[in-house]
Amino acid sequence: MTASVLIVTDIFGNTPAIASLQRHLGLPCLVVSPFEEGFCVDNEQRAYQAFLAQGGVQAYANKLKQALIGRTGIQHVIAFSAGASAWWLAEAAQAKHLESITLFYGSRIRDHLDIQTNANVHFVFAEHENAFKPAQLVKQLRERGYHAEIAIGSKHGFMNPYSAGFSLKTQTHYLGLLSEKLGTSIRKVA
Repeated sequence: MTASVLIVTDIFGNTPAIASLQRHLGLPCLVVSPFEEGFCVDNEQRAYQAFLAQGGVQAYANKLKQALIGRTGIQHVIAFSAGASAWWLAEAAQAKHLESITLFYGSRIRDHLDIQTNANVHFVFAEHENAFKPAQLVKQLRERGYHAEIAIGSKHGFMNPYSAGFSLKTQTHYLGLLSEKLGTSIRKVA
């Protein structure tokens, strides 16, 4: 079955939480991770070190480009953290055919505001980040015409139960929005 949803993981890779997200969505998904199948770490620091050892965001963007060669059925993108930044670098400029793109806390996007897209991108940032001020980035993205918001009271990683910033309440809210977004487009097509 052709995947209609692309999930681009964070630095934890393809975890059981990603499998749970796929079940929640109920749609065929292609999952791209910065790591090979079976990668597993027990904490965020080790995950980050492994991600850097793989080459960081640019290497992840290159891997993502390779994974998407010949894939024509993708309609929706959901990406997290380093995955959101990698997707922005790799695909944003040629993504106008996609129905929806939701990028969660892609903090390195702030370094690539020169990239432009006509695609329907929804940026969701944590309110609290150590390295930058999300409100300022959201303002810059809105000034460029994008749908960008802050998840109030949240920390980086709020969607990932493996992250220190995880928030069940915030995750539940955004899972509902994702289901609604993907469900609306599915009914529209049917």
